[in-house]
Amino acid sequence: MNFLLTNDDGIDAPGLWAASRALAELGRVLIVAPNANYSGYGAALPPSRDVFCEAYPASGAAMPGITAFSLAAPPAVCAQVGLSGALSKIPIDLVVSGINHGANLGHDVLYSGTVGAALTAYLLGKPAIAISLDAKPGGVDHWNTAAWCLKEIIKSHAAGSAAEQPLLNANIPNRPIGQLTGIEITSLGVTSCLDRYTISMSHEHAVHFEPGAMPTTLDGPGSDAWALANGSVSLTPIRLFPDIMYVSAAQGCLDQMQLAAAF
Repeated sequence: MNFLLTNDDGIDAPGLWAASRALAELGRVLIVAPNANYSGYGAALPPSRDVFCEAYPASGAAMPGITAFSLAAPPAVCAQVGLSGALSKIPIDLVVSGINHGANLGHDVLYSGTVGAALTAYLLGKPAIAISLDAKPGGVDHWNTAAWCLKEIIKSHAAGSAAEQPLLNANIPNRPIGQLTGIEITSLGVTSCLDRYTISMSHEHAVHFEPGAMPTTLDGPGSDAWALANGSVSLTPIRLFPDIMYVSAAQGCLDQMQLAAAF
């Protein structure tokens, strides 16, 4: 298989290289990743402009089957450039975004650069996996666990068109492989970063924007956060079609508008 690998933590991030080593065991790897941390950029695409790009000379890039580039651009742009053929003519079978340092759960997938890159690839017709390790600042990061899980997910996620494969958001408990309790197919919970920020004026011309701690309350059974809290790998298929409930609600609103217009 041929893989495109990107992330939002930047090309020097250890999770990216843990993923690259795992993917290199399964095929060829093209890395196109941001040259700096672009966490929280979602699927942002810049206006038309030149994007600074350079081959990445790190020792990891010299591994057989791995070619790496850094871009001065957010993750979604990296995914788009990687699939464009501008940097490599290798036909890509699967796009992987990660391994992110920290979980991407619930409503936060809307803001995640990790998920944003995978979503961009998916919209361009490629199967894609976003993968994150539930690591916390200052702790031990079990990258080997996440890399092992990535390989296992890929083995069951056969290459094919985006129409045949779901966009997967994988979250891995930060613990040794032997301490994982299982794997769960989950739904997105309601976890959100929006209510965790403290916003204040730091001085006359600056607003201080400070994220707070993750909430102590957990989403219910079957959610991504619930699976992680119980030591299980969370695999969430991301749906890109409207929920029938919201379609029905929108149709009802339209019917009301038409009724009002008749009077």
